[in-house]
Amino acid sequence: MQNTVIVAGFADPVRDAQQTFRKVLKAMGEPGVIVSAYSPEALLHLYPSTFAVCQTLLDQQTTLWLSKEFSNPEIQHNLHFHTGMPLARHSMDAQFALAYAGEIATLDCFKKGTAEYPERNCTLILQVHTISESPSTDQNSTTLKLSGPGIETEHQIVIAGLSQAIIHYLTERPDPFPLGIDFIFTAEQSLVAIPRTTQLEVC
Repeated sequence: MQNTVIVAGFADPVRDAQQTFRKVLKAMGEPGVIVSAYSPEALLHLYPSTFAVCQTLLDQQTTLWLSKEFSNPEIQHNLHFHTGMPLARHSMDAQFALAYAGEIATLDCFKKGTAEYPERNCTLILQVHTISESPSTDQNSTTLKLSGPGIETEHQIVIAGLSQAIIHYLTERPDPFPLGIDFIFTAEQSLVAIPRTTQLEVC
């Protein structure tokens, strides 16, 4: 990896990470609300929003699993350079996982937490084609109705690029609360979060 190009991360790592963290907290606390997030330079096919989330949430103590689409030396080296994160070889060992949403064929291979330690679950950072609050004619789009904590009544979002496995998991919620997976969906320069406490149905 000696010839791997290092891509510039946050201009002011502390300030920018704090600002992005507040946005992620808002997204987690108000599921379905779309917030902006970006990093100055692109890292291959990693969205600026995804790169920003990684720089904010990952550190030397957080293991990251990369899907096939993101498992290349340049992404691995840059994420390790900017965050210090250790790479998880197996998805079941990861605290965070990074993939395209369309790559996920099953959620069984990610940690859901335990009754004693529900916080020991996995947070999936999933890139999608688009995130919007407006109806879409894209046949690959899914309109989701969200309700639950942090939502006054209900909220609708449209996400393009979800796999059927993710849609099924979000709507069926097979893991008994407080177990489950938390999701952060990223588009080019925006993100939306769906924590395990949110109930969804497909419109």
